[in-house]
Amino acid sequence: MDDFEREFAPSPVSYVGPFDYQDVVVNARRVPHLEAISLPGGGIHLTVDRRWAIDLSVEEAERIIPFVAHCLAVGMGYVGFPDEDMDGPVPAQPMPRVHQIVQGL
Repeated sequence: MDDFEREFAPSPVSYVGPFDYQDVVVNARRVPHLEAISLPGGGIHLTVDRRWAIDLSVEEAERIIPFVAHCLAVGMGYVGFPDEDMDGPVPAQPMPRVHQIVQGL
């Protein structure tokens, strides 16, 4: 590409937003990869990793969010999402070797 082509080439940069979302906090800690948007009428739009989303009532969200926090923590290699009295997340031990179970011997 010469200087002329480079000068008039479309820019690979774009600006998207603004976005209005809230971080989700469980046990006084922000849950990574989890965002929420308050919906009109009292609902919650919950998004995981900016890819998967679900609309929930406030009651459903308060019941499901701790479960999602634990799932994300386990997926990141921890034993679960830390409680308030913990210093931080606890790394999980390497997965034990899986053995095949044969029935009918």
